[in-house]
Amino acid sequence: MHILYDLHTHTYYSHGKDSPRANILRAVELGLDAVAISEHASGNMYYGVRGKKLEKLNSELKALKKEFDDIIDVKIGLECNVLDYGLSDVPENRSDYDLIILGYHKGIPPTNAFARHILFESFGGKSSPKRNTDAIMEAAEKAGAAIISHPNEYLRVDIPYMANCARELDIALEINAKHVSLTAEQIRTIHEHGAKLIIGSDAHRAEDVGSFGSALDAANAAGVLGSIINIQE
Repeated sequence: MHILYDLHTHTYYSHGKDSPRANILRAVELGLDAVAISEHASGNMYYGVRGKKLEKLNSELKALKKEFDDIIDVKIGLECNVLDYGLSDVPENRSDYDLIILGYHKGIPPTNAFARHILFESFGGKSSPKRNTDAIMEAAEKAGAAIISHPNEYLRVDIPYMANCARELDIALEINAKHVSLTAEQIRTIHEHGAKLIIGSDAHRAEDVGSFGSALDAANAAGVLGSIINIQE
């Protein structure tokens, strides 16, 4: 089994521990074809990278892309946050980014009714899976997202419906290795509905880049390991 790429990693620019270079070097050590640094976008109160710090990060990543050009494909990613129904903190100018990931995270300011609702739900309030799914997928379509990070984490979603939407929009649904948010049955359902599945390490330390253990176990239990788009058996 060969891990082709890991598109969900964090560094000390947000809430990770190591540098972008350290993450890249770990990916090279593992023989990955590509790796992305996908820090949290500006809307997250706790971990969002914004302003001059974001400019510095993107400048550093552009330099690293050139430096490692003949060794590994370094992708500049951004993990954006759902802020309102169908809206996210994706930048207006996306030309700096090779990859947009979208998901819901705690730490979004409750500045509107929907944000207050999903914040309450994320702490155990009443769940609205179909509405949540519509809100996330509409935001993902507008953002041009390639991946939905850790679906069913913090907010319950309608898995069959999300899989259908993801298939139609050609968006991959992530099996997150840091906190597996999908059961084997849900992973199987996503596969049966024709949506793409991808594993992301969600690494917060360089040593965890490409570390897919728990997510691989979940995919294997679902019987879909051979269909994960960034795994080659």
